[in-house]
Amino acid sequence: MWEKEQRTQQAQPGFYEDTAQPVIDIGMADEDAVNAYIARVFGWMFIGLLVTALTTVGIVYGIAQSYAFLEAVDTLMNMFFFIVIAQLGLVWAISGRVTKMNPTTSKALFILYAAMNGLTFGFVVVLFAWEVFYAPMATIGMAFGITAVAFGIMAVYGLITRTDLTRFGNLFFMGLIGLIIASVANAWFIGSWGFDFLIIVFGLFLFMGLTAYKTNAIKHHYAQIALNPNAADAYGTRVDQEGLASNLAISGALSLYLSFINMFWFILRLLARIRR
Repeated sequence: MWEKEQRTQQAQPGFYEDTAQPVIDIGMADEDAVNAYIARVFGWMFIGLLVTALTTVGIVYGIAQSYAFLEAVDTLMNMFFFIVIAQLGLVWAISGRVTKMNPTTSKALFILYAAMNGLTFGFVVVLFAWEVFYAPMATIGMAFGITAVAFGIMAVYGLITRTDLTRFGNLFFMGLIGLIIASVANAWFIGSWGFDFLIIVFGLFLFMGLTAYKTNAIKHHYAQIALNPNAADAYGTRVDQEGLASNLAISGALSLYLSFINMFWFILRLLARIRR
């Protein structure tokens, strides 16, 4: 795959304005190769969601079948803070050291993160839904379905749009910071039901936008490694070009996975508000 893209690059004299700062044109990438790379990213994202879903189902089934299992899970949840710290560490390792680690290691860490997220996220969601809804599992299924449709629409838009959404990165980053500050302020100081509703709506639309942005950014990541035969050296990576592509696919899958999970959470909270 990479040889084909390198021939494309070599056939374009003057492709780089500066060898240190290449100008990447996504339109120069082979469409079939781009689609194959996107499919790889989404494939890993769905694997992560499947691992999380299976872990969650295992938690729910175990709690329903065994009181001893419930006690064991409750003991684990007493270490919730440390589990969350471990999850943040895994996200940092996958995202921050994506160009340094072995591709097999990045895949293993991604699966581990998805399983740990299934433990914490699944347990919290089930308890939350059980307190709010009469039929919690049906509501969770509804939230998942709505999330899948909304996520799919925004991902397709990010994939097919000719607009370079990566230029809005700072705007989305500011939105995330604002969301975090507003959530903490409302939880600890304001305590307003109406403000919490606005936070939910804003968070939902923010992560919908992030889904399109991240999908679009993945295409540009592909262009940077496919159209640049010296990409591995430029990134200062310890792996070859194919390994770099594999690691960036895992990093992209993680970012999309996080968008999906956050959208699901905000939709579940929105359903809770509507049904109260």
